[in-house]
Amino acid sequence: MKIHVTGESGLDNINVTGGQQSRIIDVTAALVSSVNGKTGAITGLAETADVQDIAETAAGTVAAEAVVAHTLATDPHGDRAYADSLISHGLAGARYVVASNAPLAEKLRADYLCDGTADDVQIQAAINAAKADGGGIVQLSVGQFNQAATLTISGNTDEDDADSITLRGVGQQATTLKLAPNIAGINLTNWCVANISDLGIVAAGTGSCITSTAVLSGNEVSFWHSSFRNLRLNGYLGTGSTSGWGMDLSMPWRSAFDNIEIEGMANGMRLSNQGTVQNAGDCTFTRMFIEIVGDNHTAIHIHDYSNNMNQNNFNMVEIGANGAGCTGILIDADNALYPVSSQRFWGLNAEQFRTIVNVANGDSCVFDCNYVTGKSGDAANKTFVVADGSYNNYFSAKKININSAGTCKVIEDNNDTSNAPNVFERIRIENNSTGTVTYSKRTSTVLRDITTFNSGNVMPAGLLQYPLTTVNNPEFRADDHGYLTWSMDPTRCTVYSSAVTTHGQISLTKVKIVNRATVVTNIIAALGAAGVTLTTGQNFAGIYDSSGTRLAVTADQTTAWGSSGVKTMALTAPVTLAVGTYYVALLSNGTGGGLQFAADGIGLTGTTNAGLTTATSRSLTIGTGLTSLSANLTLSGGTQYGYTRFVALN
Repeated sequence: MKIHVTGESGLDNINVTGGQQSRIIDVTAALVSSVNGKTGAITGLAETADVQDIAETAAGTVAAEAVVAHTLATDPHGDRAYADSLISHGLAGARYVVASNAPLAEKLRADYLCDGTADDVQIQAAINAAKADGGGIVQLSVGQFNQAATLTISGNTDEDDADSITLRGVGQQATTLKLAPNIAGINLTNWCVANISDLGIVAAGTGSCITSTAVLSGNEVSFWHSSFRNLRLNGYLGTGSTSGWGMDLSMPWRSAFDNIEIEGMANGMRLSNQGTVQNAGDCTFTRMFIEIVGDNHTAIHIHDYSNNMNQNNFNMVEIGANGAGCTGILIDADNALYPVSSQRFWGLNAEQFRTIVNVANGDSCVFDCNYVTGKSGDAANKTFVVADGSYNNYFSAKKININSAGTCKVIEDNNDTSNAPNVFERIRIENNSTGTVTYSKRTSTVLRDITTFNSGNVMPAGLLQYPLTTVNNPEFRADDHGYLTWSMDPTRCTVYSSAVTTHGQISLTKVKIVNRATVVTNIIAALGAAGVTLTTGQNFAGIYDSSGTRLAVTADQTTAWGSSGVKTMALTAPVTLAVGTYYVALLSNGTGGGLQFAADGIGLTGTTNAGLTTATSRSLTIGTGLTSLSANLTLSGGTQYGYTRFVALN
């Protein structure tokens, strides 16, 4: 209660008794006979210059007490309505931490009031109190919180007793944690369950905005079942002075990330698996924007130290770089036995990186891009890079933009794991004026449906792969007959009396495996004139690779080749053939004439094998006096043959 006596000329008799303690805030030009039933001289009145400070202090104390008293009252003056307004502000059940520069009305409601220096002390106290209660909400007010030390949210190394903590602000640019140089903003550890939302964090120096620490004993997860939503993580003014990460997360598990902006940081987001017992991953990332500053930095880094980081799903992520030599997405591992597995990127946009995607050690990852472009003026730009030992990855892009006069190696596949090739499919290359495109691949690399709008230099041979299917291709193909591949359409073949086998000599016919690695079980050939005096145990078919190494062989075909017709000859064991070229071998032995297999050609070796060396011929013969298929052949020592025999695989 405030009693203000002003300007009366007569004697005022003011007697306040009972009720709450009364305070005289200001007395001017009057006489006071009693206060709270006491009489006598009044001493100790403040000087005029001090009155305002006393009034503000007293008003704050009275107001705070009034909030408590009103909240407990039966609502004679709207007290309950005020308490209900706290609920409408989302504070019911929350510990309310208020910034030093928040409005006075918010300060009056504070459970913890910050002074603008080491505000982490008050915020950490609220977090600790919530944890002590078994979990709870820490609500940050509008305004700036200045942190001198890292905030820690810790669990209990027990997924069934996690003490869930929610730390939230009132908006990405309304609530800000400003970090002292070289510290992390928030650290998560010990199987915590944390929900962090609606705030911004500004880092400096080597500091990162949000980090997590694995517990390298027992169950090693840092956090799980957590969420990170509506966050803006950035460095001071985006000047490139920071060297930290927006998020540097060790052992994250089964959590959701949504609507996150990382700007002005040297590096964007790193996910790593440091444990040997627990796999990390199983997280979703939706609508993220990452723009990094400085040279030779990385937007997204997914790393294995000792175990398998797997199954993270990124949807609608946009990344960009402002420096030189930067990498968009880096997938790597310390141990080749534990590659990063099953990372999924959908609707990726990436701009101004020297390397868009680098899979240094990863398998079964998907990169589905909308729009990507390299660093302007950088002659070392690369789009998709895959190291040897990184396999079964899939890459596509609605548009790879090559800047005018720019240079880009759009594919660099070094993988030799032929039974699980990398696939580059549905890629459109926009090569602008005087732009230069290159690529490199291995024999197992799968290229499909790669097209271009090209106004630059000529595209390299073999890169473009316009889609063909049995629907839009008028020619009959091997799969129309149920075969995996063949040497030619059998309708072109006949039986030539001059195209007979020579007993004891291997006849080789080239076939191609395209699109994907394939398991082969049978060799097919068509025999026009049977051999009636074949020698048992000396008649075989088989498969050689392009270097002359035997990969598969059939059992003896003496009985099968004793009659004419299409022969399906089973291999002694199925064989997986990677994309590439192979030779089907036929070897006969007997006392009569050679066998007449269906073939095509005019008998001229230079025509049938035009432009090919002996070692790369479509048709050749090799050896004499052989009774079985040799384990290795020197193809360059053979003889080109003028007919191409019909052979197929399935």
